[in-house]
Amino acid sequence: MRDLDLSVDGELFRVRERRQPGGAISYDFAWRNGPAQGGYGFTASFGGDATDDRLAVEARAFVTAFYGPGGIGETDFPDHVAAADR
Repeated sequence: MRDLDLSVDGELFRVRERRQPGGAISYDFAWRNGPAQGGYGFTASFGGDATDDRLAVEARAFVTAFYGPGGIGETDFPDHVAAADR
């Protein structure tokens, strides 16, 4: 199992690979410069090993949805701004 530090558009993630009890692999993304003092993130699963590029695509999609219209950022974390705007 591997850990990866990932930077996507200035947003920093620590990605940890985790094997589920049934054998599937999941990836836990801890958003290090995100809201909640870095205690916020998400989990993704791909049915196998993911490349670093695939992990970056998932992180970018998450950040885009978070800050997008109707995203959780504007409702739950209105004071948090994207790294590109800091």
